[in-house]
Amino acid sequence: MTTPPAAPARPLVLLDLDGTLMNSAPGVLSSVRAAYAHLGVPAPTEAAMRTFIGPPIGRSFPAHGVAAEQLADAIAVYNEHFGRVGVWDTTVFAGVPEALRTLRAAGATLVVATAKPALWAEPICAEVGLTPLVDAVVGAPADESESKAQIMARAIAWVRATTGTDPLADPARTVMVGDREHDVEGAHEHGIACVGVGWGYGGEEELVRAGAAEVVHDVADLAPRLLARLGLATPGA
Repeated sequence: MTTPPAAPARPLVLLDLDGTLMNSAPGVLSSVRAAYAHLGVPAPTEAAMRTFIGPPIGRSFPAHGVAAEQLADAIAVYNEHFGRVGVWDTTVFAGVPEALRTLRAAGATLVVATAKPALWAEPICAEVGLTPLVDAVVGAPADESESKAQIMARAIAWVRATTGTDPLADPARTVMVGDREHDVEGAHEHGIACVGVGWGYGGEEELVRAGAAEVVHDVADLAPRLLARLGLATPGA
C-alpha cells in the first residue's frame, strides 16, 4: 500500500511584538527614564531611548552612557519599574486585530516571536486581546540571553512539535514581520524573508539596510501583502 504524502505545512507568519503589533513605547521609555534617574546619569535623547524598544535592554544601556559596573543596577531598576508600571502602558496598533483575523482566516499559522521576556509578553498579549488572535506567543528567557534568531528557532520548533510539519521545508511559505534590524537578521539566519513595518521604531532606512524583503507603511496593507507573498487567497474573495 502506498503511503499518502504528508500534508504540507500551513504558511507561517512569525510576528514581532513591540513596534509591530503594539505601541509599547510609553511604558518602555518611562522605565528607561526611571533607571537613568536612579543611577544619576543623564538620560539619552528621546530618539535615542526609542532604540531601546525591541533589542534586549542589557545591550542598550551600555551603548548609551551606562558603565559596566552600573549595568546590573540599571537593569534591575528598569525591570522593577517595567514589571510594575511600564508593561501595561501599551496599546495595540489600530488595524492589527483585523489583519491577524484575515491572515488566520486565509489559513496562515501566526506565532509571536518577541525579544520581550515571556514572563511579560504572555500576560500583556492576553491583557490587550492579542492571545486569541494568534496560535502561540514565544518570548525571550527572563535574562534576555537569546538572540532574535534563537527566539524564532523556538517558535519554529513549537510549530513542528504542534503540527508535525516543518514550516521551513519551503522557506517561501514562512515570513517574519518586524520593525527592527534584528528581526531581519534573525529571519535571514533561518533562510526566510522579513517584511518590515514602517510604523514601528526602526524606520525604513534601518530595515532596508538590514535587507528587509519589503517595507509596509500602512497596517491596512499588511495582510494583503503577506497573503500575496505566501500565495494565499483573500478570505471571501
